[in-house]
Amino acid sequence: MKVIVLAGITPSTFFAHVSLATALRNAGHQVMVTAAADDVVPAIAAAGLPAVPVMQPNLTREQIRAENGLAEVPADAVEREHWAGRLFAVIETLPMDSLVAFAEGWRPDVVIGGMLAYAAPLLAARLGVPYVRQAWDIHDPKLFDAGATAQLQKELADLGLTELPEPDLLIEVMPPSLREPGSKHGQMMRWFAGNTQCRLEPWMYTKGAEKRVGITVGTGVADYHQYDFVQGIVKNVATLDVEAAVAVPEEAVPTLRERLDDKNVEVGWIPLDILAPTCDVLVHQSGGSTMMTALSFGVPQVLLPDAGQFRQMDMARRLVEAGAAVMLTHEQATTEAIAEKCQEILSDPRYAAAAAGLAREIAALPLPSEVVRRIEWLVHAHN
Repeated sequence: MKVIVLAGITPSTFFAHVSLATALRNAGHQVMVTAAADDVVPAIAAAGLPAVPVMQPNLTREQIRAENGLAEVPADAVEREHWAGRLFAVIETLPMDSLVAFAEGWRPDVVIGGMLAYAAPLLAARLGVPYVRQAWDIHDPKLFDAGATAQLQKELADLGLTELPEPDLLIEVMPPSLREPGSKHGQMMRWFAGNTQCRLEPWMYTKGAEKRVGITVGTGVADYHQYDFVQGIVKNVATLDVEAAVAVPEEAVPTLRERLDDKNVEVGWIPLDILAPTCDVLVHQSGGSTMMTALSFGVPQVLLPDAGQFRQMDMARRLVEAGAAVMLTHEQATTEAIAEKCQEILSDPRYAAAAAGLAREIAALPLPSEVVRRIEWLVHAHN
């Protein structure tokens, strides 16, 4: 088969596709990966996958929002999710001419798109090939989809459609017990982290104390001057007699190493699939890829979602209800409160037990290599 994968707009969304794309190539199929952001191309290539650039370089999100009447972000979380669906629809379909030109020349047998890769169903419909939709995390994108459908009425009408096409195959990665009533059922697949790797140091994969707390607050530590916040978390966590392992982008490492010069603190850019299994607690901002990686290793989590982000709040709520996490919104997340929640998890074995149960569910799901067989069958049936 020839397979095109539309991998979203950030490295974290692309990473969710690495295991299946690699399994497809290992099964002898040709795979090409695109992303609706030119700066994701190096991450695709670094994962050993063919990267096809389709997006205009140096086009900022601010420009796109301003030019499409989306500059103002709604305050209400539900309205904001609908707005985000419209924004994703715009970004993902901007390179449609380039996508179509590439696809008509290369002639794929199937198109795989991430949950918010709204060019994927349109491209598949235009080419007359099966469309596979691949989940990135545990969130139901129905509000995003409603916004995207509203935004793409002209594009849909050009294809004789009024709604986004349903996928011929939906791939899900959530532990089955986290499924909510009424949600669509799809082909289950085991989650594997696909993050970028680096030259490892022993502290990255070996605890330096009996208990370790992993801390990551995203990629904007330097850009958003979050040094005081990270330093405050570590200072308060250090009172728990644990080791703190802080994962930050390379540009933030020198400043934080100078600030956090302590024998029980390690700081650096660490691949999350290396860090997570060494942790007894992982503190993070409720990103879907980070959440899934922690779940796959059975690590209980302290979640710091933005109350204005419906998706983050929804996923955090479900992990809390499953007993595998505690949650503090940004407004509640003082550095002292974060340390208290870490202590709560470390002191109560029920959190670790619940997280381990979810990890067992994930481990029991079909491997990407098994899902490849389902895609092969889909394409064969279509032809």
